[in-house]
Amino acid sequence: MINLIDKNNKLNENKNSLTISYSRTINIIFGYYPYPEKIHDIILQIKNNLNPKMENYTNVKGGMTSWEHFIDKKVFTDFMTYLINKHQTSHPHVFEFFLEKKIIRSAWGNEIKKGDSLTLHTHPFFHGVLYLTEGCDLILPELNLKITPKPGDYYIFPPEINHGFDKYEGENNRYSLVFNIEQGESFTLIKKMNEINERKNS
Repeated sequence: MINLIDKNNKLNENKNSLTISYSRTINIIFGYYPYPEKIHDIILQIKNNLNPKMENYTNVKGGMTSWEHFIDKKVFTDFMTYLINKHQTSHPHVFEFFLEKKIIRSAWGNEIKKGDSLTLHTHPFFHGVLYLTEGCDLILPELNLKITPKPGDYYIFPPEINHGFDKYEGENNRYSLVFNIEQGESFTLIKKMNEINERKNS
Protein backbone atom coordinates (compact mmCIF):
# COMPACT_ATOMS: atom_id res chain seq x y z
CA MET A 1 0.00 0.00 0.00
CA ILE A 2 1.27 3.50 -0.86
CA ASN A 3 0.93 6.22 1.76
CA LEU A 4 1.79 9.91 1.72
CA ILE A 5 4.49 11.06 4.11
CA ASP A 6 3.06 14.60 4.00
CA LYS A 7 -0.75 14.31 3.94
CA ASN A 8 -1.08 17.84 2.50
CA ASN A 9 0.43 16.79 -0.84
CA LYS A 10 -2.09 16.22 -3.62
CA LEU A 11 -1.70 13.55 -6.29
CA ASN A 12 -3.59 11.93 -9.16
CA GLU A 13 -4.46 8.28 -8.48
CA ASN A 14 -6.26 5.50 -10.34
CA LYS A 15 -6.77 1.79 -9.81
CA ASN A 16 -3.41 0.50 -11.03
CA SER A 17 -1.06 3.45 -11.10
CA LEU A 18 -0.12 6.66 -9.35
CA THR A 19 0.91 9.85 -11.15
CA ILE A 20 2.91 12.53 -9.35
CA SER A 21 3.95 15.83 -10.95
CA TYR A 22 6.94 17.79 -9.70
CA SER A 23 9.98 18.69 -11.81
CA ARG A 24 8.91 15.73 -13.93
CA THR A 25 5.88 13.45 -14.08
CA ILE A 26 6.31 10.06 -12.41
CA ASN A 27 4.09 7.04 -13.02
CA ILE A 28 4.38 4.09 -10.61
CA ILE A 29 2.76 0.87 -11.81
CA PHE A 30 1.48 -1.41 -9.07
CA GLY A 31 -0.76 -4.39 -8.48
CA TYR A 32 -1.17 -7.74 -6.76
CA TYR A 33 0.20 -11.12 -7.89
CA PRO A 34 -2.52 -13.58 -6.77
CA TYR A 35 -0.51 -16.82 -6.66
CA PRO A 36 0.58 -17.58 -3.07
CA GLU A 37 2.03 -20.96 -4.01
CA LYS A 38 4.36 -19.31 -6.56
CA ILE A 39 5.32 -16.64 -4.02
CA HIS A 40 6.18 -19.44 -1.58
CA ASP A 41 8.37 -21.09 -4.24
CA ILE A 42 10.23 -17.82 -4.86
CA ILE A 43 10.91 -17.42 -1.13
CA LEU A 44 12.38 -20.94 -1.02
CA GLN A 45 14.54 -20.12 -4.06
CA ILE A 46 15.93 -17.07 -2.27
CA LYS A 47 16.56 -18.88 1.02
CA ASN A 48 18.37 -21.71 -0.75
CA ASN A 49 20.46 -19.51 -3.04
CA LEU A 50 21.74 -16.62 -0.93
CA ASN A 51 25.23 -15.68 -2.09
CA PRO A 52 27.58 -14.87 0.84
CA LYS A 53 29.70 -12.73 -1.51
CA MET A 54 26.72 -10.43 -2.13
CA GLU A 55 25.87 -9.75 1.53
CA ASN A 56 26.49 -6.06 2.29
CA TYR A 57 28.33 -5.76 -1.06
CA THR A 58 25.70 -3.57 -2.74
CA ASN A 59 23.15 -0.96 -1.63
CA VAL A 60 21.37 -3.89 0.04
CA LYS A 61 22.84 -4.22 3.52
CA GLY A 62 21.44 -7.71 3.92
CA GLY A 63 21.21 -11.02 2.08
CA MET A 64 21.07 -11.39 -1.72
CA THR A 65 21.16 -14.01 -4.42
CA SER A 66 23.35 -13.39 -7.44
CA TRP A 67 22.19 -10.58 -9.74
CA GLU A 68 21.05 -12.99 -12.48
CA HIS A 69 19.63 -15.78 -10.31
CA PHE A 70 15.99 -15.52 -11.41
CA ILE A 71 16.42 -14.66 -15.10
CA ASP A 72 15.99 -18.23 -16.36
CA LYS A 73 13.71 -19.47 -13.56
CA LYS A 74 10.13 -20.47 -14.39
CA VAL A 75 8.76 -18.71 -11.29
CA PHE A 76 10.12 -15.43 -12.67
CA THR A 77 9.05 -15.90 -16.28
CA ASP A 78 5.56 -16.81 -15.01
CA PHE A 79 5.48 -13.53 -13.07
CA MET A 80 6.69 -11.51 -16.06
CA THR A 81 4.05 -13.15 -18.26
CA TYR A 82 1.42 -12.08 -15.72
CA LEU A 83 2.73 -8.47 -15.78
CA ILE A 84 2.77 -8.31 -19.57
CA ASN A 85 -0.77 -9.63 -19.87
CA LYS A 86 -2.01 -7.35 -17.09
CA HIS A 87 -0.40 -4.09 -18.14
CA GLN A 88 0.36 -4.11 -21.88
CA THR A 89 -2.82 -2.15 -22.62
CA SER A 90 -2.86 0.15 -19.59
CA HIS A 91 0.89 0.89 -19.66
CA PRO A 92 2.10 0.28 -23.24
CA HIS A 93 5.22 2.45 -22.76
CA VAL A 94 6.61 -0.38 -20.62
CA PHE A 95 4.77 -3.56 -21.61
CA GLU A 96 3.59 -3.29 -25.23
CA PHE A 97 5.75 -5.56 -27.43
CA PHE A 98 7.71 -6.31 -24.26
CA LEU A 99 9.26 -9.55 -25.53
CA GLU A 100 10.64 -7.83 -28.62
CA LYS A 101 11.68 -4.49 -27.14
CA LYS A 102 12.81 -5.08 -23.56
CA ILE A 103 15.54 -7.08 -21.86
CA ILE A 104 16.02 -8.16 -18.26
CA ARG A 105 19.69 -8.64 -17.43
CA SER A 106 19.25 -8.73 -13.64
CA ALA A 107 16.62 -10.36 -11.43
CA TRP A 108 17.61 -11.19 -7.88
CA GLY A 109 16.22 -11.99 -4.45
CA ASN A 110 16.70 -10.07 -1.20
CA GLU A 111 16.53 -11.29 2.39
CA ILE A 112 16.24 -8.46 4.92
CA LYS A 113 16.78 -9.34 8.58
CA LYS A 114 16.51 -7.21 11.71
CA GLY A 115 19.21 -4.53 11.55
CA ASP A 116 19.56 -4.68 7.74
CA SER A 117 18.95 -1.63 5.55
CA LEU A 118 18.83 -0.35 1.97
CA THR A 119 21.02 2.64 1.15
CA LEU A 120 19.19 5.36 -0.76
CA HIS A 121 19.98 4.87 -4.46
CA THR A 122 18.54 4.99 -7.99
CA HIS A 123 18.50 2.73 -11.07
CA PRO A 124 18.99 3.92 -14.66
CA PHE A 125 16.23 1.54 -15.84
CA PHE A 126 12.63 0.70 -15.03
CA HIS A 127 12.93 -1.08 -11.70
CA GLY A 128 10.47 -3.63 -10.30
CA VAL A 129 9.90 -5.20 -6.88
CA LEU A 130 7.64 -8.14 -6.05
CA TYR A 131 7.14 -8.31 -2.28
CA LEU A 132 6.93 -11.86 -0.97
CA THR A 133 6.34 -11.07 2.72
CA GLU A 134 5.42 -8.15 4.91
CA GLY A 135 8.27 -5.99 6.13
CA CYS A 136 9.73 -2.52 6.42
CA ASP A 137 8.45 0.45 4.44
CA LEU A 138 10.24 1.50 1.25
CA ILE A 139 10.88 5.26 1.34
CA LEU A 140 10.84 7.44 -1.80
CA PRO A 141 11.92 10.77 -0.31
CA GLU A 142 11.78 12.98 -3.41
CA LEU A 143 8.19 11.82 -4.08
CA ASN A 144 7.09 12.19 -0.45
CA LEU A 145 5.95 8.54 -0.47
CA LYS A 146 6.41 5.39 1.54
CA ILE A 147 5.36 1.92 0.40
CA THR A 148 4.17 -0.56 3.01
CA PRO A 149 4.56 -4.02 1.44
CA LYS A 150 2.14 -6.91 1.64
CA PRO A 151 2.80 -10.39 0.20
CA GLY A 152 2.03 -10.38 -3.52
CA ASP A 153 2.25 -6.60 -3.95
CA TYR A 154 4.42 -5.44 -6.84
CA TYR A 155 5.64 -1.98 -7.86
CA ILE A 156 7.42 -0.86 -11.03
CA PHE A 157 9.25 2.46 -10.89
CA PRO A 158 10.56 4.58 -13.77
CA PRO A 159 14.32 5.26 -13.97
CA GLU A 160 16.17 7.46 -11.48
CA ILE A 161 13.76 7.28 -8.53
CA ASN A 162 15.62 7.55 -5.23
CA HIS A 163 14.55 4.81 -2.79
CA GLY A 164 15.73 2.97 0.31
CA PHE A 165 15.05 2.40 4.01
CA ASP A 166 16.82 2.67 7.36
CA LYS A 167 17.57 -0.27 9.63
CA TYR A 168 14.75 -2.79 9.68
CA GLU A 169 13.41 -3.26 13.22
CA GLY A 170 11.03 -6.19 12.62
CA GLU A 171 11.57 -9.68 13.96
CA ASN A 172 10.50 -11.56 10.80
CA ASN A 173 12.76 -11.67 7.75
CA ARG A 174 11.48 -9.77 4.71
CA TYR A 175 11.81 -11.30 1.23
CA SER A 176 11.46 -9.65 -2.16
CA LEU A 177 12.21 -10.33 -5.82
CA VAL A 178 13.80 -7.39 -7.61
CA PHE A 179 14.47 -6.82 -11.33
CA ASN A 180 15.53 -4.18 -13.85
CA ILE A 181 13.80 -3.71 -17.21
CA GLU A 182 16.10 -2.33 -19.92
CA GLN A 183 15.45 -1.24 -23.48
CA GLY A 184 16.62 -3.93 -25.92
CA GLU A 185 15.26 -3.57 -29.45
CA SER A 186 17.05 -6.62 -30.84
CA PHE A 187 16.45 -8.85 -27.84
CA THR A 188 13.69 -11.48 -27.89
CA LEU A 189 12.87 -13.05 -24.53
CA ILE A 190 10.84 -15.83 -26.16
CA LYS A 191 13.87 -16.93 -28.19
CA LYS A 192 16.06 -17.03 -25.10
CA MET A 193 13.43 -18.94 -23.11
CA ASN A 194 13.12 -21.47 -25.96
CA GLU A 195 16.90 -21.91 -26.06
CA ILE A 196 16.97 -22.51 -22.31
CA ASN A 197 14.16 -25.08 -22.56
CA GLU A 198 15.89 -26.84 -25.47
CA ARG A 199 19.12 -27.13 -23.44
CA LYS A 200 17.21 -28.54 -20.47
CA ASN A 201 15.43 -31.11 -22.64
CA SER A 202 18.49 -32.23 -24.57
